[in-house]
Amino acid sequence: MPDIAMRLAVEAGPDTVYRAVSTTDGIHGWFTATAVAGEGLGSLHELSFPGVPEPWRLRVTGAEPGKRLVLAGLNGPWAGTEQTYEISSRAEGGVTLNFTHSGFPAVDDAYRDFTYGWATKFVQLKSYAETGEPTPFFTC
Repeated sequence: MPDIAMRLAVEAGPDTVYRAVSTTDGIHGWFTATAVAGEGLGSLHELSFPGVPEPWRLRVTGAEPGKRLVLAGLNGPWAGTEQTYEISSRAEGGVTLNFTHSGFPAVDDAYRDFTYGWATKFVQLKSYAETGEPTPFFTC
């Protein structure tokens, strides 16, 4: 199964980046303004997007604040996939965010769309984590 893998240098602390990917306010800051994110192992994230009839749901299957977040896709096109955010401090300051979205059945058009999509969304994530100024990609 193909994976999407990305690495992002962020000039922010590990707790700031973790909050950006794991909390409702954080997700509102860079990804979608219509999201609810439960915090901690077993909680549910629901993300809404323009033109999509129901929220995409993800379950938190791994959570180490400031270090690692793992989300399992429950419905929609992310059903059966897993997103892993791994955060590590850099000696020169800031953090490295390693992201993997795994479990895609094939390299098809949907896979290609998600690869491009994550790259564009991570520009927003970097900006939000570094400045604290919310600029969600989707404002449905």
